[in-house]
Amino acid sequence: MNCPCCSAPLSSGGTVCAYCGSRLDLDLQGWRHLQPCGLNPLLRCPDCAIQLETLDLSGQEPLQLDRCPDCLGLFLPIGALERLVAQESGPVLGVDHRLLQALADTPRVQRGPLRYRPCPSCGDLMNRSLHGKRSGVVVDRCRDHGLWLEAGELRQLLEWARAGGALLDRERREQEQREHFRREQEEAAQLALLQRHPDPIDLLTPLIRLARQLL
Repeated sequence: MNCPCCSAPLSSGGTVCAYCGSRLDLDLQGWRHLQPCGLNPLLRCPDCAIQLETLDLSGQEPLQLDRCPDCLGLFLPIGALERLVAQESGPVLGVDHRLLQALADTPRVQRGPLRYRPCPSCGDLMNRSLHGKRSGVVVDRCRDHGLWLEAGELRQLLEWARAGGALLDRERREQEQREHFRREQEEAAQLALLQRHPDPIDLLTPLIRLARQLL
C-alpha cells in the first residue's frame, strides 16, 4: 500500500506515513453510508484538543459517532462499538487462531508510554482496558459517555471479529456466567444445609460467651 498523499510505500499495518506524516483513514475508508454532520462543539479530541466532527452511519442500524479531523481518532457512544462490530463483521462460522494471534502480536497502533486520556464529553480521565481477548486493542472508556479508539483500532477490531475473536469472547463470557451461577447455587445449597442442621459449635457459642462473662 502507498500513501494517498505522497505515494510513499507504507509499512504493513501502519496508520501514519513515515515520509509526510499523514494519517490513513483505515477505519471508515469505503464505508457504504457515511454522512458528515459538522463539528460538535460539546466534544473535544483528548489528544488534539479540537472539536470532533459528527458522522452519521446510516446502515442497517443507523448511529452517530464522532471523529477528530486531525488524528482521526473515534469517539463512540455506549454500545455503538458492539453494534458496529456485529453489523460489519457478518456471521462468523469458525475461528482463525493464526490471524487472531497475529492481530494480538502486531496491533495497528504502536503503543507509547502509558497515559490516561480525558473523556471528550466530561473531561474525566477514562479507564483503559483490553477490548476482547486477543484483539490487541486497548480502548479508553468513560463509564457514562462512551469509548475512544485511536486511528486504525476500529479496523483491527473488525478484523478480530471476522477472525472469530468476538465469538470466542462471547463463549468466554457465557462460561464465566455459568461458573458464577454454579457457585451461587452451591453457596445457596450449603446455606440451606446449615439452616437445617446447624453446627453444634454454633449452638454452644452463646453459652460459652455467658460463661466467660460470669467468670
